[in-house]
Amino acid sequence: MREKLIGDRRFYRRLFAIAVPMMIQMAITNFASMLDNVMVGQMGTEQMTGVAIANQLVFVYNLFIFGAVSGPGIYTAQFFGQRNEEGIRYTMRFKLLLCGALTLIGLILMGSMGEQLIQLYLHTENGTTNAALTLQHGLDYLHIVMISFIPFAVVHAYAGTLKDTGETMLPMKAGILSVVVNFCINYVLIFGKFGMPVLGARGAAIGTVAARIVEMVIVVGWVHTKKDRNPYVKGLYRSMK
Repeated sequence: MREKLIGDRRFYRRLFAIAVPMMIQMAITNFASMLDNVMVGQMGTEQMTGVAIANQLVFVYNLFIFGAVSGPGIYTAQFFGQRNEEGIRYTMRFKLLLCGALTLIGLILMGSMGEQLIQLYLHTENGTTNAALTLQHGLDYLHIVMISFIPFAVVHAYAGTLKDTGETMLPMKAGILSVVVNFCINYVLIFGKFGMPVLGARGAAIGTVAARIVEMVIVVGWVHTKKDRNPYVKGLYRSMK
């Protein structure tokens, strides 16, 4: 009865070895936005509010990407269990195409309607913030941080496939390093350290973009240099079928 209802320790060791790094990596993804909010908050209420509003829009985009890789990921895991490498290639291409389409839509919407979207969140009845200044800081941040959508989409298409095939440590490590990069660049550019100009919200956005690019380079580079461990990438881009 115990084995039927609870299982053995080996199962739980395997479960937590997969689940815990995934939870940490997801937490790190959300922590990056919070880091920008906290650090920019020292520059003033308007900058903090503008960045926080822009990050709410970014979070909506993030949710679409999470869904885009999670749905096909069910099939990736099934193909991995069958040792069907061609099937994994199909699902990974589908993730890349879907993430690419969502990223294009996100860039168009936020690039053309960023001002209107940020204004939806502006409430100035109490008069404690300058709405025009808050809007400007939000747009300054959003227009730069939008660049990070591209590496973010690529990372999650790759990292999602890694997690679906049982490799959870590499995305977690890449995420941790990206947060360190984000913090360091934020510190230098937001506050103008080491002779750099004080960029405030724009500095936070640059830090986020740099962090996403570093994360992408690590994840994509590792996958393509470890083809023996990730055989599904062989011939991945021969077509996009």
